[in-house]
This record gives sequence, structure tokens and C-alpha cells, in this order.
Amino acid sequence: MSSSEPKFRQEIQQMMYVSGETLDPSTETILLIETLVQQQVFHMLKSSQELAWRRGARFFSNDDLIFQVRNDSARVERIRNFLAWKAVRKTTKDADGKEATDDFVFGEDDTGAGSSQDATGSASQILPVSLPWDVESFYEVQVPVIEHHGELIGAASLEKLRKNDERTQGMTASEYATWSQYRHASFTWRKAKRFREWAGLGTIAEHKPNDDVLDILGFITSEMVQNLTIEALKIQCGEIESREYSMDNSYENQDAGGLFSPPLRARNPLQTRHIRQAFQNLQSRRLRKTPFKRRGQVAYVLVGSSTCIPFVQHTD
Repeated sequence: MSSSEPKFRQEIQQMMYVSGETLDPSTETILLIETLVQQQVFHMLKSSQELAWRRGARFFSNDDLIFQVRNDSARVERIRNFLAWKAVRKTTKDADGKEATDDFVFGEDDTGAGSSQDATGSASQILPVSLPWDVESFYEVQVPVIEHHGELIGAASLEKLRKNDERTQGMTASEYATWSQYRHASFTWRKAKRFREWAGLGTIAEHKPNDDVLDILGFITSEMVQNLTIEALKIQCGEIESREYSMDNSYENQDAGGLFSPPLRARNPLQTRHIRQAFQNLQSRRLRKTPFKRRGQVAYVLVGSSTCIPFVQHTD
């Protein structure tokens, strides 16, 4: 495969479809998204490995990876929720002998992702994923966990459900089946070897084989693509509305075109300029919330909610 061809074309196209881009984007657009996501992954892995070396460890851990996004509590809780549901599914798989991980919906927390019936019935078995910088980890005796994390992700989950309902309410049964299938798109699921080569695992950084690193990265990269697509669609929608407001009377009097001419106001697939502008917008939002002295030190990734998505920022 040539360097000008995206390695995850199908996966990215499916993630974009789930986010609202139902048209076929160009190869250049998909390649740009893949390049942006890859650079984010490079930066996260490098920072995670450096953090592991500081404590004298050879391999970076799940905690090192999550630590890169620790400043966004809601984002961390989504990853916690993802890992907690993964543990429930693993327990279900061990008990029933089923491949429960097929129900994974990458890039979404399971509270709003149509979890499997078995996993829903096991909700009471979910144990919180402890992180070493949590206050609770400072004490030997663990106090009862206060269910506050639901408040952090509840609003985002409801908003995501509302958006999904808007996207799917006009679909046929066949279209909805396709949309539901595409929600499982992942960079890592059953593509571990290709992803490791693409992400530089083993070269930039390395982790223990039994860690959940690939699952976490699969979750994060899916969010990157989906949130970048959502922002790009907002930009394109703004352009369309701007053109409609700026039209003069001569527009309505012009020739309507031939029989096979596209509608005058038909939406085109997302272009590279929309993706670049979306990345810049998301970058600016995060910088406005980051202390100036820390802007060159913190790793930002495209994994926030649809209203605030951080990213990598290099300052030399």
C-alpha cells in the first residue's frame, strides 16, 4: 500500500458515517484525518513512555496513557466507564463462553451506546477503575465510592443520544442496520498488528501484552475521528447557511440547470479545508482553557466531548 493511501480508510469512513457524514469523502480527506490522528497517537505514546522511564519502568501502563488526558475529568470517566464495561463483558464471556467483546461500541460510553442485554444485567457488578492520582488511592482502607462520575458523563451521553436520534430518525431499516454496524468501527479491534505498526508501538513506546492499552487507544482514536467529523460538519453547515443568506435576487432567476444537474443547495462531502479548520477550532478552544505557561508541556488529544476537544500542541 502506497504512503498516499490511508491504511484505515474503511474504518475512518465508517466512523465519519456514524458522526453524520453520510456522503463518500475523498481519499485526501480521509488521509488527512488519519494523519492527524496518527500524530496525536505518536505524541501520547511518546509522553506515556517518558513517564514510565521516569519511574524506572520499561513499559508504559494504562495509567500512563490515561494520565495524558487527566485534566479532562469527563473524558477520564468515559475511559473508566469503557474499561469497567469491558471487565463486565469479560466476566460474561467467561461465564457463558461467548465473545462478549463483539458488543463494543468504540468512541462511546456504554451508558448511551446500546449496551448488550447481558452487560446491562450485570451493571451492579461494575467496579470502579482506580487511578493512582485519585484521592481514594492514598489510603489503605477504601471508603465507599460516591457515584459522582455519572454526573460527568451523563449530560454528554444524553446529548449524544439526542444527536444519534436526529441522525437515524429518517433512516430506513436497511440504513439503520448499516449505521448500527458502523458504530463498532475501530482502529484496533482484530487489527492489532496493523495498528501497532501504524502507531509505532514497539518503536516509539512499548507496553505489556496483557494491558488494555490497545483497547484504550481504540476508544480514543474513534473519539478523535468522530469529534473531528462533527466539528467539520458544523463548519460546512455554517458555510451553507452563509451562502443562503448572501444570495441575491438574481439567484432565484438564474437557469435551473439540466435534468441531471445537482440541486443548487446540495451538500458536498467534507473537504480537507473543513478538516483543517475543524482542527484549528478545536485547538483554539483548548488553548483558551490552558494556562499559558503549560501550553508547551501538556499533551492534548482529540478525545474530548463534541463541545471541547483537546489536541496536541507543540511549542518550540
